[in-house]
Amino acid sequence: MIVMPGPASLELGGKIAEKLGFDSHPVDHRVFPDGESYIRLTAPVEGETVVMVQTTFPNPDRGVVQLLLMVRAAKDLGAERVVCVVPYLAYSRQDKRFREGEALSLDTVVALLDDAGGDDLIVVDVHNEESLERLKVKTGLGIVNLSVMPLLAGHLKGLGFRGAFSLSPDEGAKHLADAAARVLGGGSGFFEKIRDRKTGEIEMAVKDIELVGKDAVVFDDIISSGGTTAAAVRGLKNQGAKRVAAACAHGLFMGGAEERIRDAGADLIVSTDTVLTSLSRVTVAGLIADQLYKI
Repeated sequence: MIVMPGPASLELGGKIAEKLGFDSHPVDHRVFPDGESYIRLTAPVEGETVVMVQTTFPNPDRGVVQLLLMVRAAKDLGAERVVCVVPYLAYSRQDKRFREGEALSLDTVVALLDDAGGDDLIVVDVHNEESLERLKVKTGLGIVNLSVMPLLAGHLKGLGFRGAFSLSPDEGAKHLADAAARVLGGGSGFFEKIRDRKTGEIEMAVKDIELVGKDAVVFDDIISSGGTTAAAVRGLKNQGAKRVAAACAHGLFMGGAEERIRDAGADLIVSTDTVLTSLSRVTVAGLIADQLYKI
């Protein structure tokens, strides 16, 4: 097995290789003045299983194209199997056609990886796992979605959040809170949006749960602008929660998101290194390496 980190995942790719006991062979790359990417593989791949590690943030278009170039080059050069490890899979939120004429972005990206020669796709906490199951059948790719929620919960447990109540921003993401609750204890639930009849403002609250004096954690797959998370944190504080943490798999933290969440009352913000930021406290390297052992 050969591990080749892409330009967007040099550090994480190196950690995964170390966990597996292999050398890391980062691809040679540069960006031309017109914005095009150059990719060169740095190790022989003929007859090998090649693991391409490439997240797709902060520049999703470039990250996806670089990954496609990496995959196609490996197959052209004789790789027997190409495993695409994409810790944060861009375009995964557009998996349904909400308005007539919209592109199915997730379908397009997965189809391109399949066409480029990818054999397997490993992602972390994709926005909608059901969509990946549909694409697994459609493309023939071996697709695996790993959840980092137990690891995030374990990290928080070590910081004194044992017994904290675990919450998701909505009912559709409650499986994230459920997975965390199995580690933290304390139960799980989800937020409901409540409109103030006088002001018309919408607040997020947890119904039928007593939170006064308790610790609580908001778990989500992605924090981007932070608006939803901030509203959730504020709602918990308004309901009397003692300490509130915000945890996510993919911390994009766009446009002052971190400050927005802290201003809402968050005592702690934690993310992983699927997207590397100053808030990446949990690594997914071991989680991914364990899956690769099975290949």
